[in-house]
Amino acid sequence: MKMVPLIPSLLTTGNFFCGMLGMTFVMHSQYLYAAEACLVAMLFDFVDGQFARRREATTRFGIEFDSLSDMLSFGILPTIMGYSMILDGMGRPGMAIAFLYSVCCALRLARYNAQINKEERRSFTGLPTPAAAGLICSVIVLAGRYDLHVIVRGLPLLMLALAYLMVSTIRYPAFQGSGAKKKKPFLNLVGIVISAVIVVIYPEISFFLLFFAYTAYGILAHFRFQTVTAWIRSIILTEPLPRDSKNP
Repeated sequence: MKMVPLIPSLLTTGNFFCGMLGMTFVMHSQYLYAAEACLVAMLFDFVDGQFARRREATTRFGIEFDSLSDMLSFGILPTIMGYSMILDGMGRPGMAIAFLYSVCCALRLARYNAQINKEERRSFTGLPTPAAAGLICSVIVLAGRYDLHVIVRGLPLLMLALAYLMVSTIRYPAFQGSGAKKKKPFLNLVGIVISAVIVVIYPEISFFLLFFAYTAYGILAHFRFQTVTAWIRSIILTEPLPRDSKNP
């Protein structure tokens, strides 16, 4: 194996390791640590994709390995966390919710792999699995850090909504292009610096707001709420989604 493809594979292995580490935390009922491990897995997933694209080191092996790691870290781990925390006490409905979330995650990844050559650089079809897992984990981290355990009761409804968004045809922006950076590089730099400072000071709230804003952006853009989506777009520093040819 060449050295260039080896680096993305090692980063993907880091993603897989974080997924396994999160599972061990769940076994010991350490849900906060499990959620944080999932968030770290997202960092590995983002970095390996960016590295592979910039170095033109994308291979079929890497795509499949990345999907398997994503299924563990962003499909199985959030499902087990949600089931162990609250779904287990719901009986059969809880089991059904856990199944729906995990199978929708698998379907989302399978659809992405099947359409990898057709996938647009500026948008994804359906909510990406890392974003769905990120919203669940950010809720758990927020609840753990600020003793807001009451919001965990909303996990079943949240998981159902995210399951639908993952297999829907709603478009979500992909952070792969460079168009936005070329248009306003200084403003983007200022925005990134300010965002980084806020994340360092209030990491739990910041992660929740970012994942929530990203999830809401696709829904609002789908229903053409232009004013709100423009504001959210200015926060997450991305370009407008391309219009769907079926909708005027």
